[in-house]
Amino acid sequence: MNTLKPLIAAAVSLCCVNVYAADSASNAELEARIAKLEGNNAPSQFKNSQVSLYGSIRPTLSYLDDSQDDTWDVRDALSRVGIKASTEFADGWSAIAQGEWSVDIANSGNFGKARQAYAAIASPYGQVGIGKQRPAQYTLVAEYVDIFNHGNSPYAYDHDSPFFVDNFLTYQLVTGNLTWMAGAQFDGDKGDDATDMVNLGVGYDIDNLHIGIGYITQNTADQQGVEGDDKTLGGVVAYTFSNDLYLAVSYQDKQYNYDAGSMNKDRSGSTLDTALAYPIFDDYKIKLGYFQFKDGIKDNTSADYNGFNTTLEWNPVDNVRVHLEYLDKSYDNRDNDHAVTIGFRYDFSLTWHG
Repeated sequence: MNTLKPLIAAAVSLCCVNVYAADSASNAELEARIAKLEGNNAPSQFKNSQVSLYGSIRPTLSYLDDSQDDTWDVRDALSRVGIKASTEFADGWSAIAQGEWSVDIANSGNFGKARQAYAAIASPYGQVGIGKQRPAQYTLVAEYVDIFNHGNSPYAYDHDSPFFVDNFLTYQLVTGNLTWMAGAQFDGDKGDDATDMVNLGVGYDIDNLHIGIGYITQNTADQQGVEGDDKTLGGVVAYTFSNDLYLAVSYQDKQYNYDAGSMNKDRSGSTLDTALAYPIFDDYKIKLGYFQFKDGIKDNTSADYNGFNTTLEWNPVDNVRVHLEYLDKSYDNRDNDHAVTIGFRYDFSLTWHG
């Protein structure tokens, strides 16, 4: 019996060692799992990355008079929320993704349609993007007269020129003072050679001067469904003087060509937008504009119009605007529009670096 005591003691000791070892192994495994979940042992997905959450909320209250009726209406001046991310994966090479959606303040307040949704690769040889994007015609031409707090600005360009293009492949290259841009829309079997639109443009920037030129050719149809194509050649000149006076003029020549058999339905139109901005007191600015749209239609179905607008804007801080605007739009064949608008704009942007 005495000989069994040492054996029993040894067995108990060995069991305790095994239990302790098992507990230690379990604890080490648990700690490793926790560390992995916390990302301590894995490379961060935000390494060499930047992520921005941004938005612009722009409600307005307008008094509208169209010569037949007058009313008050809460409207929206293109409110939006977006997110943009980029990751540098090699020297000078980055992957970019951006999504931006409108906010329907004028009605239910829901997120509206996508304004931008694309992915891109940027390199020393230029940037290539695929998805819904801004075209060269807006980025290099129209943006410089788009200074007013209104959903229809620029007022002439707005009628039938592109702001965003879906199914879009783009290329952009900056060389010195020149910015080169090209884009093509591919929407299945629609259009000639399955290409719906091609947009080319170049911008020149030096000191306070910007000059931009853009060309568009796109497949389209008129109001009767007759197929054809549009060709647009446009340009802008913008300059900021030493006293902070800003002037910009944008003009587009538009050619509408339709395959109507023996009927000649070709026509020529144009858009003209001008913009002036000048600070008058601390935090206050006055903005003036004149615009003219011509669609080339010679009968009473023409939508030709011209007009002007004037805006008093208060900027207490950089990301806040309060404005009062008067807009006068005169149509050749429709009732004229007059509107007085009070609006508020709040911009925000949050950026994280990895």
